[in-house]
Amino acid sequence: MKNKKIVSLAALIAASLSAAQAQTSISAWTFDNLTVAVNNSPAPSTGSGTATPLGMSNTYNGTSVTTCDITTDVAGNSGGGLQDWRVRGQPGTAPGNGWNSAAPIGTQGAEFAASTVGYTGIELTFDLSTTKQAEGNLEVLYTTDGSTWLNATLSYAGGNTATVLNNTTSANTVTGSYLAMRNSAGGWYDAITANLSGITAANNDPNFAVEIVNASTGADNVNQAGTALNNSSGNWRYDNVDISGTVIAAPEPTTLALAGLGGLAALVAVRRRK
Repeated sequence: MKNKKIVSLAALIAASLSAAQAQTSISAWTFDNLTVAVNNSPAPSTGSGTATPLGMSNTYNGTSVTTCDITTDVAGNSGGGLQDWRVRGQPGTAPGNGWNSAAPIGTQGAEFAASTVGYTGIELTFDLSTTKQAEGNLEVLYTTDGSTWLNATLSYAGGNTATVLNNTTSANTVTGSYLAMRNSAGGWYDAITANLSGITAANNDPNFAVEIVNASTGADNVNQAGTALNNSSGNWRYDNVDISGTVIAAPEPTTLALAGLGGLAALVAVRRRK
């Protein structure tokens, strides 16, 4: 009976350590905490951080003002919810497009920045809704120093028509991983993931940020049907953007717990021999 109690206690401590290593949301944007209105810097719904549109004020199609907005949710995103964030520009006074095939690779979309201090095993997940004329190739970039941006390897578990590809040949598409979204009607591409757990520099990093942006330019920059952009319509809507990680456990409690497990294992071994 005593042996069983010791083993049960050891299992409880092990379970507690395992729970401490579970993935935790560091900063997240559901956009349901915000008012439906023009918003170029939406606050996160969980944690702290910043969201910033990229490349919507440009000279490619006469767009002069960034006019992103929190808008009523389009059904089909993975987490449900009420609202999402539409990224677009505005030529003059009328709502416009901003997206354009002449924009360089990785310059149009949005940036999400959040400190990962206190966390390891960093991961980004998000949902994206597109209109049928929206850009069809997407990449994720990440930075650990606030200035150097690197391509992240993607995975996709959603049900819409999309494929993760790895470009090594075309100069008009990012070298590396990108998502080719190919539903001619657009719609939701849920559970897009960039697992950065193997990037040690992303751990415990006050300068961490990601960009969810266009993966192509020129002739490669196509719409949802795989044909050329019309450069006058189409948009992306972001939702359920979540930067997560595992809490870095304090050394003293971890050390004590591991030592306790070792001691309990030794006691069990001694009692069994007796």
